[in-house]
Amino acid sequence: MKPIQTEVDYDAALERVTALMDDLSGPDGQIDDENHPSRIELDALVACIEAYESIHYPIELSSPAVVTE
Repeated sequence: MKPIQTEVDYDAALERVTALMDDLSGPDGQIDDENHPSRIELDALVACIEAYESIHYPIELSSPAVVTE
């Protein structure tokens, strides 16, 4: 697996995450096996996505709410 470097890579990773989540949600319910190949790939992809988003889509801290009476 390679790092996500471009918006195209990012979009492809998001699509793959959707496919993996579908794979892990079979007709018999959720596959919870942490050693399942799809689960391992999903966990790695999510880490790559989080790293990319922290740089390209940072979440700014909001200012505290001002309460007036």
